[in-house]
Amino acid sequence: MSTRPTLVQPIKIARAYEQLAGLLRERITSGDLRVGDRLPSESALAEQAGVSRSTVREALRILEQGGLVERASPRIMVVADRSEDPGFRELRRALHQHNVTFHHLHEAMMTLDPELTRFAAIRADRSDIQALNEALAAQEEHLDHLAEWSRLDVEFHGMLAEISANPALIIAREPISQVLIPALYRFMDTRDMAEHATKYHRRIIEEIEVRDPDTAAAVMRRHINDWRTAWEKRGLDLHQEILDLSYTTDSGRNTVISTDPDEEEEKWDSSRAPTRSPASSMPSASRDS
Repeated sequence: MSTRPTLVQPIKIARAYEQLAGLLRERITSGDLRVGDRLPSESALAEQAGVSRSTVREALRILEQGGLVERASPRIMVVADRSEDPGFRELRRALHQHNVTFHHLHEAMMTLDPELTRFAAIRADRSDIQALNEALAAQEEHLDHLAEWSRLDVEFHGMLAEISANPALIIAREPISQVLIPALYRFMDTRDMAEHATKYHRRIIEEIEVRDPDTAAAVMRRHINDWRTAWEKRGLDLHQEILDLSYTTDSGRNTVISTDPDEEEEKWDSSRAPTRSPASSMPSASRDS
């Protein structure tokens, strides 16, 4: 008996604490909340988000485990200083010593990512493909939350590296993930840009699903080159040092959460949910692109 092709993927609805953790993570990674800034109290966050205090505690636990926040006292949570991590300090030192620029980052990704994607198309199993589709769904759900979308974008590329099952390449790719987020924050500021990039991710997964490593690698190559083209169209300097980008944030994009306990805190609209964009075709990728 023939089976009909699957029309849609299962819909995953995020738990309330995951949504809240994602919103707080976006405020931190975008620079709205800076190192040492105090988060609102549990009760204030619960009121803003319209959730229980237990939900707030679970969201904060996730962020604390991820090293984004830490406790200044039993009842006060502040944004953690990730630069205190020895590995992060060493990476910053190396970036500064070698004057690593956006141009260098682009070349490195063009060298590594298409081949990692090729290996992923050869070696991915059913669970890997499911994980990639779940990661894609998460990006589609955050098209209006660009800082969180950028974090998920870096995570998606990291997943492809892991699926390649080549430890040497995974180790070589890992530092790129750490320097990529500042570059994304520098210019990823519209939903259209995020949608365009997400379409590439969907096309890459499709080629992995049908075991076409050459086309999967070609789509990734075009995806990375489109990023460079978008960078140039924005008038950004290809030779700007990546280290400089970590100091350039656009905090006006997002609403800053008040960190003054005496101020009247803004109402947190936790029901914001970006509408899913209609499916649209992606231009076919040339193997020579």
